[in-house]
Parts: sequence; C-alpha cells; structure tokens
Amino acid sequence: MEELVPLIQKLKLADEDLKKETCLENLAKLVSENEEKSEDIAVLLVDSGILENMKQLLEESKSPQLSAKCAQLIAELAKSESLRQPLVDLGFISPLLKSLTSDYLPLPTQSCRALGNICYDNDAGRNVIDESDGIKLLTDLLRSQLKVDREGSEKLRTIACGFLLNLTNTHDVLQEKALDNGVLDILDVCLTKHLDDEGLTNMTLLTFSSLSDSDSGREKISECVALTTLVDLLVKDKAHIHVETILDILITLTECETIKENLASTNLSNHLIQIIQSNVGKSDSDSQQKIKMASDLMVSLLVGDKSMEMLFGNGDGQVFVESVKWLSSENDHLKTSGALAIGNFARSDEHCRLLVENGIVEHLLKLLEVLPTDSNMTLLHAALSALRNLAIPAPNKPRLLEAGVMPSVLKLANTESMPVVFKILGVSRMLIDGQEEAAKMLGGEKDFLVHVVEWCDVEEHAGVRGEATRLLAWLIKNSKSPEVMKNIIKSDGIQYLVSMATSEHVVMQNEALIALTLICSTVLEDAADQLKEADLAKTVTDILKNSSTLPEILYNTLTLTKTICSAASPTSPQMLRCSLLACTGFLSDVQSNLREEIVTSGIADIIKQLVEHKDPKVQEAAKTVLDFIEEASANR
Repeated sequence: MEELVPLIQKLKLADEDLKKETCLENLAKLVSENEEKSEDIAVLLVDSGILENMKQLLEESKSPQLSAKCAQLIAELAKSESLRQPLVDLGFISPLLKSLTSDYLPLPTQSCRALGNICYDNDAGRNVIDESDGIKLLTDLLRSQLKVDREGSEKLRTIACGFLLNLTNTHDVLQEKALDNGVLDILDVCLTKHLDDEGLTNMTLLTFSSLSDSDSGREKISECVALTTLVDLLVKDKAHIHVETILDILITLTECETIKENLASTNLSNHLIQIIQSNVGKSDSDSQQKIKMASDLMVSLLVGDKSMEMLFGNGDGQVFVESVKWLSSENDHLKTSGALAIGNFARSDEHCRLLVENGIVEHLLKLLEVLPTDSNMTLLHAALSALRNLAIPAPNKPRLLEAGVMPSVLKLANTESMPVVFKILGVSRMLIDGQEEAAKMLGGEKDFLVHVVEWCDVEEHAGVRGEATRLLAWLIKNSKSPEVMKNIIKSDGIQYLVSMATSEHVVMQNEALIALTLICSTVLEDAADQLKEADLAKTVTDILKNSSTLPEILYNTLTLTKTICSAASPTSPQMLRCSLLACTGFLSDVQSNLREEIVTSGIADIIKQLVEHKDPKVQEAAKTVLDFIEEASANR
C-alpha cells in the first residue's frame, strides 16, 4: 500500500509512453497482489483522481501497447465491486468497446477483461454496453477469432467468452440480443473446433448454462446444432472432465418439451446408459455424482409424453430395459430412478398392462420391503408413485391385489413422511376403485382408518388432507358396506366428508355428496350426531343458495337433502313420530333434529327458486324435495 501513492504520482508525471506503460503495469501488479485490501485501494484511487487520468490515456493514446496496459489496470480495479459504478460513471465503457476492434490482440484481450469485470453483477454497466451495441461488437470479435491461430488468440477467445457470460448472465434483454446475433453458432464452433482448450470449453459451457436458464434461450437452443454437439461431447475423451457440467446443462434444457423430444431422438439415452454402466460399482464421489446426474436426466426425458413413448419402444427400448435393471441395483439412487422411470412409463393403459405382465409389480414390492427411514423416503415415494399409476387401469387392479400390494402398502402407514403418506393414500384409493371386496377389506382395517382420519386434518400437507378425505368417500362408495360406514363414523370421519362437500374441486364435491348420501340412506341413525355437529344443514343450504353452484352439484345436494328427509328408522331405540315431514316410520331424536335443522334453515324458499332452474334434472329434484316440505307443512 505504501508503494501505491508514489506509483500514482509517477503515472501523473510520466511524459513518455514507455514510462506510463511501466507505471500502469506496476499499479496493476500491486492491485492484483493486494486483493484483500481492494476496498481501501479503491477509496485511495478515487480520491487521487487517477481514474480521470486513465480515462484520458485510454481515449487519447495512439499506442495500442499503452492502451492495453491501461485496460489491464482497469480490469484489476473492476474486480472491486465499489469501483465498478465509478468506472461506468466516468465513461470507461465506450473507449474499452472501441478497443475490441484492435489488431493488437493484448488490447482487445485486456479490454474484454475490464468490461467483463465491470459488468459482473452490475446491470448499470451492462445497460451502457447494450446502448453502445456492445453485443454486436463482442460477437463480431469472437467470430473473427474462431478460425485464427495467432499468438494470443487462444487467450482472447477464452476471455471474450468470459465477458460474454458476465454481460448476458440473468440479463434477459442482452441474452435475446446475443441469441439474435448468432451466439449459439459461435459457442458451437468453440466446442467443436477448440475442444483442446480446456479454459475456453469451460467458459463456453458456463455460457450455455446461463442461456439455458431462460425460456427464449431454451427455445433457440432447441433449434440449433449445438444441442447435438453437447450430447456428443458426453462420450468424447477430451471432454471427460466436463461431463458433469454438460449433464447439468442438459437437465436444465429438458424443462423444454421440444428439447425433450429432440434429445430423445439423439444418442443421448445410449450415452447416459454408458456413463452409468461405466461408473456403477465405484464408490468415489465423482462417479456417484455422474450416476446421479445421468439417471436424473434420463428420468427428465421420460416426463415428456412423446419422448417417453420413443424411449419405451413398445417395451423393447433400451432405456426401459435398463430401468428395470435399476430396480435391482445395489445403488439406491439407481433404484429410485428406476422406480421413477417405471412410473413415467406407466402413463397409458397399454403400457401399464405390459408392465404388469412383465412382473414389474414384484420388483416394486421388493423396494417397499425396507424399514422407513429418512434416507429411503424418496425411494418409497417413487415406488408407490409407480404402483399408483399401475393400479389405474381396471384390468390391473385385481392383479395388483392378488400380488399383495395392499398389505405391503399398509405396512408403511406409520410413516411420518407426508409425501409418502400422500402416495400410500393414492395407491389405496386406486386399488379399491370398483373393487367391492377390496374396499370392504380396507374399510375393515380400523387402525388404518384411524390414520386416514388423522391425515384428513394434517395442516402441513394439503394434498394429504384432500387424498385422505377422498379415500373415505371412495371406501363408502365402493364398499357400499354398512360396517365400513360405521367404522368411518366411529373414527370421527364424517366431519371431513361434510367439509369436502364445499371443496373448490367439483370432483371432490361430488364424491363427498355421494358418500354422504350413501351414509344417510344406510346408517343415518349412526351418523346423525356427527352430521349435526359438522353443521350439515348449513353446508346444504350454502351450496343450494350459491348462484355459481354447478347443476351436477345442485342435483347431488338435492338428492342428499331428499335422502335425509325421506329416511326412516323404525327400529331406532328412541322413537318419535316425524310431525315435520310427510314420512313413514319413526325417527331417533337426533335424526329428527337433523331434519328439522335442514327444513327450518330457509331451504324451502331456496328450493322454490331451483324449481325454475334451467337444468331439467335440477328442476325435477327440486320439485321432489319441495313436495316433501309442502306436504309436511300441510300435515302440521
């Protein structure tokens, strides 16, 4: 630091270019060697007025050598965040950009360093470069150097590419302009013609990575040959140290559906299989990371519908064959990836049929034969996801039940992982769909029902809440069993079905209304207490008087209302004659009170309006319920 002031004075007093070059070089060296004191140096330099002298030198010098030394010092100074804005404000960007066209390669090299450092995480500097058409100047420079083999051209290419990265990174406008100026073709040539240059290759890949983060970047990449270049690099010996970077870029690119399809039609899947196979059995972190990234990328490809179909290959595709092998791998991540792959393949009824016929269910069940721990939750989640998809087609349900999927799933019910619980509920719901005996069996698992009802009230996972309540509704609908209904009532599950009747999802509303109707027509005496406590009367009236309620919801709500109003239980222990409605038989006190709540809630006026509803089914249902009420009123 003691040397800094004398050097500044020498530079100010120097009257020859050579002396100025020496001072600038010594200053640059001093700044570079004292990066930990960069902020102190920045303050001193600003106060000394040396920046103005440097600006003048850069603009007026006829010597490219002197300008290069000046740009070199600016590059060192711009490493300090506090100096970037002053350098912009003092107007350094314009002369630095003009220097990019110099034939004396050290000058554009150091100018690119300076500009790259100035615009690092500095939108003010980037915007000035943008206003000066800096993208075109930079891409023209890069393009001119791609086929040049002069001394210094290799260094210039790498530094210019670094400038491009700092200039465009996270800056949408400049990325668009770079793409419009053919930057992808430039980067492609960097990778194909200069792969031996490790520094340039690394910088090129980082720039690719930055561009792939934007939608417009991914769209442009999907249309250019650079995509195939990236894929081919995966198996080139010269690029082996860059494999993880390339995989990371490709994983990001697969967020674009078009790119998924394009990649599926290349040799990428074969390259990924090769990478995985060559690293399996190795315990070092680098090999494990390559396995993880390659298998993750494979699964990403399978998320796309067309790419999944291509890679499935009617059950003969190499990716499918390898995915099945992964299920039996000693590598936990490969097991998980295999299960995720199977889950993605199981997205059509035909695929599901083939998968079940090929014995995939048994492989998946083996994955569930573990003691649930934090380390294997992702694996369990993936296996359950695949089983859920396989259980969707009706012909598969009996086969999965015969294979023992239900008991295997129930063994996991004590887990505290909500994502896993979500899948447990999903598999269970799919298995009982249209399977009366399975629904009766599951509805008889009282301990499991206790869990399900608890999950209906889980605060931290809305998906679990919804899936648990839906499972209750499906148990009722598919079993049609009074015993199952009573088990749900004893587990305090009714309140959640009533709440589900006002869900924002129409499907769930209908499921709840149908389940409640079945309960009221079958075991109303047992359920009446809980229905009353859950304020069913208010729920019904709120649905019916809501002008935005869909006709199908209105119809099912009216059916529920009619069921409650017309239900009778002549064998109830406590009986009183229903004087409110024209109904036969006797009712328990609670049943009667429930009916009275509904009828005295102003529902008659609401239903009168529904008699005029434009939907004929709603009209008819409304008339039927209204007849009950009017006849009851006449008999009071």
